[in-house]
Amino acid sequence: MTSPSTQPPVPGRRSRVRPDPGDPWNLRPVTPPDAPPSPPAGRPPPLLLIVDNAGDDVAAVRHLAALGHPLEGRVVVRPTPGAGDVGTLGLDLLVAIGKHPHAAKSERRAGFTWELGTAWLNGTGARDVVIDRAHLLSADQLTQLAATAAAIGANLWLLWSAPTNPFHDHAVARVRGMFGDRTQMLDLWEFQQRLPPPARPPLATGHTDPAAWPVLPAADFTTFLAACRRRLSRADFAPVQAVFYDTAEATDAWYAAVLDNPAGPHVRPTTGMTRAQVTGAVTGWLRDHTVGPAPTPRAALVRLRAVQAALLVRGILLRWQPDALGPDPAHRLPGDLTPDIAGRLHAIVRTDAAAATALSLHLNHTAYRLGELRIADVAPDGTQVRGPGAGRHPVRRVYRLPGAFDTPRSRAEDSAWCELAGPEPIEIPRHARTLLTVHLAYRRNEGAGDDDPLFTHPADQHRNPTPMLRDAIRRTCRALGLDPPWMHPASCINGLDIGHLPRAVGWLVERGLTVTTLDPDLAAALTPRHLDVTDNRPRWITPASTNTYLPDAPVSGPASIDDRP
Repeated sequence: MTSPSTQPPVPGRRSRVRPDPGDPWNLRPVTPPDAPPSPPAGRPPPLLLIVDNAGDDVAAVRHLAALGHPLEGRVVVRPTPGAGDVGTLGLDLLVAIGKHPHAAKSERRAGFTWELGTAWLNGTGARDVVIDRAHLLSADQLTQLAATAAAIGANLWLLWSAPTNPFHDHAVARVRGMFGDRTQMLDLWEFQQRLPPPARPPLATGHTDPAAWPVLPAADFTTFLAACRRRLSRADFAPVQAVFYDTAEATDAWYAAVLDNPAGPHVRPTTGMTRAQVTGAVTGWLRDHTVGPAPTPRAALVRLRAVQAALLVRGILLRWQPDALGPDPAHRLPGDLTPDIAGRLHAIVRTDAAAATALSLHLNHTAYRLGELRIADVAPDGTQVRGPGAGRHPVRRVYRLPGAFDTPRSRAEDSAWCELAGPEPIEIPRHARTLLTVHLAYRRNEGAGDDDPLFTHPADQHRNPTPMLRDAIRRTCRALGLDPPWMHPASCINGLDIGHLPRAVGWLVERGLTVTTLDPDLAAALTPRHLDVTDNRPRWITPASTNTYLPDAPVSGPASIDDRP
């Protein structure tokens, strides 16, 4: 009878490797290639630069400390003294990228340090890999580092802190044969001149400061601008009016392009789209373009009121119920994927856990249907994510929703599904795009194609990855000190949801927003009354508006209340 240790592996499944008693962390050796792979397209061939630091000058230590973050394209690897194996150097590489020293072991990825390190280097766009005290590396370690740097098209800098000649070293000679004539010898002064510290950006000021915004009235959107005009001073009302007008006009332009374009694939919501599909389209506009990326909570409140007013005359009622959002409900309006949280996600070793958590925080969704995303759905630069199901899956796929009646419904009637697969691609915030590009690089290194799934189960690619992603998101949020309510199970430990139906999830639900499509006759009666006959524009839009509203660009509009219509 064949013993379990000698049984052949199951096709399509990664076999579990038993830990070696002499290698308890399963740091499997990596066989270095004889020649590095070709650099990525668009990048010049990488260089091998050897820095003579025989005196172990303290100036080199200060310069390495000031070289910057891996997101700036530079990675400084400090090898562990006395460790000559390739697996330990892979852990040192992850630490240089910004991971916790024990993160790979706690996340059970100690045997995949080089695959994960290469993906993070490639996804963050590393251009220079600097090795401190390179004379301590073995031939296998130095060859593996050279192959990794060449695979991503990054220059390899070796700080040689030994009095011996580096060209007489066997490991350096092996690496020089891989780079050919692209090897240079520098002194410490040339190293500091050719790789200077990056310039620090100035601190953000202006309208992004929450203290610069006045206290806004709690009036509904129908009387919000009038209440601001009565209660605020002329200087305080001017920026509120400018943001309100620009956001309202941008909403009209978005409606005409997405929901009311006769030549496009979309039609009027009152005639050809379900309520859930309209909700998904409005959610994408709020989440990715107006309210979500607002710099401050009060700016988000002004933008929300403007979107409400603009959509009302188009036959869509967007209601906000802030009673259950705490004493300051405006703080719940901006997106949850902040730059601080995105920066903390870079400390996670697993690329799938970091990318899935970023999507969950941005969408306020669970791992539901994230397993249906394909690699082609994500833009190469991580700027956009196309919702699953566009052109590949059947339009009507009946499934059963949890509830008392357990009635089958189609995807077109599911608001949570329409938020994920709306008519427009999902816009990823600028500070979180690297998390998706890193996971794309990891999947590409595994040999995945455009039609392959973005998230797979680590043990079997044919298994449903949704349970694995759900557990990974919960563990990652717990490690970051986050407790998103949409990730709570059906029987919540807080005691509020025990014995009740599972709570609804979605970006609108977490902010107390609801979308209602008005009756077509009522919408037709509202539109001529509030639209100008000549230019077909709402009366609150001033001719001074630019209609080029962008969330990250400075707002434009009338300078004072004397310019209002």
